[in-house]
Amino acid sequence: MTSAMYQPDTTRTFYNKWGANEWNRLESSFENRINYQIHRTILGELVKPGDRVLEAGAGPGRFTLELTRAGAEVTVCDLSDVQLAINEEKVTEAGLAGNVTGWHQADIVDLSRFKSASFDAVVCVGSVLSCVLDRIPDAFDELVRLVRPGGTVIVSVTSRYGYLRAGLNAILPMVAAGGQLGAIDKAVATGDIANVQADFELLTTHFFTWDELRTHLTSRGCEIVTASASNFLSADTPLLDESLLADPEVLAAFTRWELEACRAPGNIDGGTHIIAAARKAA
Repeated sequence: MTSAMYQPDTTRTFYNKWGANEWNRLESSFENRINYQIHRTILGELVKPGDRVLEAGAGPGRFTLELTRAGAEVTVCDLSDVQLAINEEKVTEAGLAGNVTGWHQADIVDLSRFKSASFDAVVCVGSVLSCVLDRIPDAFDELVRLVRPGGTVIVSVTSRYGYLRAGLNAILPMVAAGGQLGAIDKAVATGDIANVQADFELLTTHFFTWDELRTHLTSRGCEIVTASASNFLSADTPLLDESLLADPEVLAAFTRWELEACRAPGNIDGGTHIIAAARKAA
């Protein structure tokens, strides 16, 4: 478990300044588009018309749109007021604002404004849980508290070993040149990457293992119903020329292969993200 301290003001400032870049991120590369597709597919399997859904750390609305298009009644919350404003704008432009009960500025470590067991599903996907560091247990407590017995908690987190695998092309030359070996060893051991320059701020983030994520859910009385990597085949693969997938039939086949590989039990730690859905005990 991380010992790094969560600084919500720093996180809020970053995402306020980052602004519309967060909306564009999931379409910014082939890898990100596949990541987006995997998340969309799994959400589509789990969220049904009429479900009352809390989307925690919703960001600019990419997944809010998927949830509302699925016919869910969505309550949106995010730490960043700028991301919330973009979310409301995008959902309204799509004509789906009627499926959103409200947009709330709230931190996932304290969602006390919402009543316990008041949602059929709670969704928190992306890197949201990686940002709250020593408050990760509080965030999981809140997500599980808010879903009804028999309901589903759906989360995704950044993957420790998957990111290591995807980043070796940059990491190994840096180590060979005599730099940062101790820091990388510590990051692999703890999952914490501290004080990384991320555009406007120095940020610290936590990368999860599958065992760690699973334990957070099962120790709170939830049963795992779905687990998957995201970007197992497509993560930082230099030989994968996107033009090779220009044919829609080939792209569809590749997406099938990617989903099958991501869901293989031995691969869950091997993608850039880990996705899990867990059912709260009835």
